[in-house]
Amino acid sequence: MSRAYDVGASSEQGRRDYQQDAVGRQPITTGLIAAVADGVGSYEGSDLAAQVAVRTMLRHHFWVPGSTADGSLRPGVEGAVADAHLQARQALAALGKPGATTLALLLVVGARAVVAHVGDSRVYRLRAGNLEQLTEDHRHPVYRHTITRSLGSERATADDTAPDVLETDVLPGDVWLLSTDGVHESLTLEQLAAVLTDGADAQVAAQALVESALAAGSRDNCTALVVRVPGDTPETVRGAA
Repeated sequence: MSRAYDVGASSEQGRRDYQQDAVGRQPITTGLIAAVADGVGSYEGSDLAAQVAVRTMLRHHFWVPGSTADGSLRPGVEGAVADAHLQARQALAALGKPGATTLALLLVVGARAVVAHVGDSRVYRLRAGNLEQLTEDHRHPVYRHTITRSLGSERATADDTAPDVLETDVLPGDVWLLSTDGVHESLTLEQLAAVLTDGADAQVAAQALVESALAAGSRDNCTALVVRVPGDTPETVRGAA
C-alpha cells in the first residue's frame, strides 16, 4: 500500500518590515524536494533572490538513473544550486537591484536523502528521539552575523556560492526540519526537539515552531518546514501543495 510523507510549512514576517524568507516543497516520483531560503537583509532585492532560489530547486531535474557510475545524487544537487545562483543573479540584474540569499535543501529519493545548504539556513533530522543538526552555518568566525556564502550576488565567486552537500539515508519514523535563522536562533535544540517529538502533524509542528520563535522574541522573519516519514518508506507525498 502506498504511504505518504506528512509535509507542513509555516512562514511569518514577524517583527521585520518586510518578508525575505521563501519556502516550498514539491513531490517527485520517488520522494520530494523541500527548500527554504532567507534573503540577506542588507540588500533590497534579497526577497526576490530567495523566491527564485526556492523556485529553481522545486523545478530542477536532479538526477537521471545511470547518469553517474555510483548513482550519486550529489552532482545533480550541486548543479541545481549553481543554477539557482545564476537564475537569482539574472533576475536581480534585470531589475537593477542587488541581492543575495541563503538556501537549505532536502531531496528525498526513495530510501536516500541529500541535504545541501549555502549560508545559515539549516537542516535537522530527528531520529530515534535524537535531534541532529546536519548543516554547519557558513558564518564569519569573528563577525557572527556575517554569512560567508550566499547565492545571487553579482560579485560572488564559485567558492562564495558552493553548497555543502551530505548524502544520507531515510528511515521510517524520521522527522526532518528545514529552518531559517529567525527560528533556530531563537529556540534551543531542546525546544526544537520538543515540538518535533510531540506527535503533531507536520503543519501543526511547523506553525508551532514559528509561533514559539516569535514568542521567544525573534526579530527576524521566521520559517520552518517539517517532513514526517511514516512507518514504511513512503511513495507519495501529502501536504505538498
